[in-house]
Amino acid sequence: MKSHILRAAAVIAPLLALGATTITPASAAPSSTAVWAASNVQLVNWQTGKCLTIAGGVSTDNNVHAVQYTCDSHPSRRWDVWGYSSAYLQIRNRQTGKCLTIAGGVSTDNNVVALQYTCDSHPSRYWALGSQVGQHVQFRNVQTGKCLTIAGGVSTDNNIEAVQYTCDSHPSRYWEIRDYYG
Repeated sequence: MKSHILRAAAVIAPLLALGATTITPASAAPSSTAVWAASNVQLVNWQTGKCLTIAGGVSTDNNVHAVQYTCDSHPSRRWDVWGYSSAYLQIRNRQTGKCLTIAGGVSTDNNVVALQYTCDSHPSRYWALGSQVGQHVQFRNVQTGKCLTIAGGVSTDNNIEAVQYTCDSHPSRYWEIRDYYG
């Protein structure tokens, strides 16, 4: 699990050294070639200990909400994280093949729901690694600049929606990229 974070950190370290703490859509377009990948991983919320998944776990429709759920062997709880052009990530669900994005793709409001959508080049389908605390990292949406979190930030109930929110130090804004050995 640490290897995924270390590889990601190695990719974005040059940007951070140059003072780039946020990535904006205008700063660069992602290339089509991945520079690193974390395949078949679970994204575990630091605050709740729950895995990011797609509601219902099987639909390949666009706009199905991302939620937290008990980590288990279901393929919808697993993701492929592909890193592009030093700062851009696409987060693809293993079950559905769809990318994690923000509803509507442009709002910078807090509490806009995260959902799955066909992977394409829209900036809202891309994420950048933000702050890191130990083995936990923030996922910052490239289009909106907001961090992926769980609505309300504290409930450990299943099916609580994932949303975007202002990036801060709250543990619900941090995720562990955990290898899945099932």
